[in-house]
Amino acid sequence: MSITQRKRAKIIADCYTKWDISGKKVLDVGCGNGVVSELLKERLGIDLYGTDIIDYSKRNIPFKKMTTSEKLPFADASFDCVMFNDVLHHTDDIKAFIAEGSRVADTILIFEDSSSFLLRLVDVVLNHFYSPQMPRPLNFKTQEEWQLLFKQLGFEYEAGKLFYPSWYPFKHFAFRLKRR
Repeated sequence: MSITQRKRAKIIADCYTKWDISGKKVLDVGCGNGVVSELLKERLGIDLYGTDIIDYSKRNIPFKKMTTSEKLPFADASFDCVMFNDVLHHTDDIKAFIAEGSRVADTILIFEDSSSFLLRLVDVVLNHFYSPQMPRPLNFKTQEEWQLLFKQLGFEYEAGKLFYPSWYPFKHFAFRLKRR
């Protein structure tokens, strides 16, 4: 596991700790290889399940492959919380995917890349080499665009506070969503 994956997991966990999801049944949508998921499970004390459009898991977490990129393979209200960690910018229809997350859980946690040029470039390059099958519509948004989207979808939201090591080159947004 790379130092960046560990630091990224720590940044996410430190932010999500504020929202107290310990002991909750949580779905990590777009969990990838499961490395960050496993660290979040340990740090946050959650009952974590993973799903993704490709099964390239390297960790032992319960996993269910998505058969389509638009529908989560779980029944309504199956989870307490859904996490979208660096996944929404890879979807064609962000609104529909957030709505799908709210179908399976009451709370949605989002950790997303900022819309900076550097992050866009790094995302394209890394995904090209490490996840060539991953969809890359790269629908990045500013914080204001995210907040407007949440209002349009009828969610109450709270922005998270993210703390970065001084050497960490990327910036993200974090939000907790609940239906009004």
